[in-house]
Amino acid sequence: MEIDFPNLVLPKVTAMGTVSFQTTVDGEYLWCEISREALRDHFGALSMDANDLLHAFHTGRARIEQAARRNLESNGGRPVLLMMVDF
Repeated sequence: MEIDFPNLVLPKVTAMGTVSFQTTVDGEYLWCEISREALRDHFGALSMDANDLLHAFHTGRARIEQAARRNLESNGGRPVLLMMVDF
């Protein structure tokens, strides 16, 4: 399974307050998400404001992508929602 994080589309804050980011699995695009609680507790988001969530995402991007990769490998390449327990 080939997993990549192409950075072609900027991460965005969803209506549910998660940050959604693009990945490819075997050349197919899909979106993964990370919860606002994980961004607050593990990556230092100062508030639930979109700018704070995105800043925390970019600060922790390498670790977030590692966790996403682990989850994608274990679930057969389906979209994932990363939670606090994933870190």
